[in-house]
Amino acid sequence: MIKFIQDRITAEDAKPRFSGDLVFSYVTSDHLWMDLTVGYAWNRLDKNDDRYWLATSVPVTLGFRYLVRDGKKMRPYLGGGGGMYVWSIQTKDLGAAKDPVTFERLRRADPGIYGMVGVQRQTSKHIAMTAEGVYHYIFASNPKDFPSGYNGNKGYAQVRLGVTFYFTLSERIDTGLPE
Repeated sequence: MIKFIQDRITAEDAKPRFSGDLVFSYVTSDHLWMDLTVGYAWNRLDKNDDRYWLATSVPVTLGFRYLVRDGKKMRPYLGGGGGMYVWSIQTKDLGAAKDPVTFERLRRADPGIYGMVGVQRQTSKHIAMTAEGVYHYIFASNPKDFPSGYNGNKGYAQVRLGVTFYFTLSERIDTGLPE
C-alpha cells in the first residue's frame, strides 16, 4: 500500500493504493543482505480533471538490509539504497499527461533513494514472512520543464507485506537417489 506525500499537488490529491514489488536478495552474512528491487506503485489522483488521473512510479533499486537478533524467529532490520525511478502523471486514457505551458510529458526517469525498517518472522528453514515500512524519495525537481505544477521532488511512503523463499545453489539436497 502506498501514498505519494512529497510533491504538494500530488500529495493533496493522492489516495492510498496497493503496489507490488519483486525483491531479489543475496544473503552476504547472517546480518547483511543485498537487495535488488523492481516494483510498481500508483495512486489515483482525486481531481475532477481527466488530464491528471494517476501518479505512478516504477523503481529499480539496489540496497542493503541489516538484520539483528541472529538465530531468533523475529528479526528486525534497517535498510536503504538507491536507484532509478520512472515516474509519470497519467491521463484517464493512461498516456503521460502534458504540462499545459511547455507541452512536455509529465514522465521522467530520475535517481532516488529509499530507507526502510521492518521485521522478518522465520516460519521454516526455507520460508519467512516480512512486514516493512519504506520511504522512497525521487530527485525529480524540474520547474523549467513543468512550470505549471507537478514539478517538485517526488516521494511516497509504502507498507509492504511479503513472503521470502530461501534457496541455495551450493547446498546438496538429499534426494534419496544413489550418486
